[in-house]
Amino acid sequence: MLSESIRLQLADTTVKVVELEPPAVRTSLLPGQEESEFAMPLEEFVAEVVALLESQPDAREIQVERVKFLRYGEARGDYDQVVETLNASDPHGK
Repeated sequence: MLSESIRLQLADTTVKVVELEPPAVRTSLLPGQEESEFAMPLEEFVAEVVALLESQPDAREIQVERVKFLRYGEARGDYDQVVETLNASDPHGK
């Protein structure tokens, strides 16, 4: 909703709002995530994001394949299972 609201507020300007929805990515932003097998390799994430931006220049959202499992869990009806799976796999929860 935040990006949608900002997009509406800036509709009559030259500013373009694109929402990037990352999964867990191997960076040092969180302790242990840089070495996590759970997280997406940074280079892979960047390459997929750049390819999506190039192939979808008018996109409002950029979603790499790995984030769709969580993003659409509620729509698929398996959100509780998604959260359970992520919590069991996340190295920060242990």
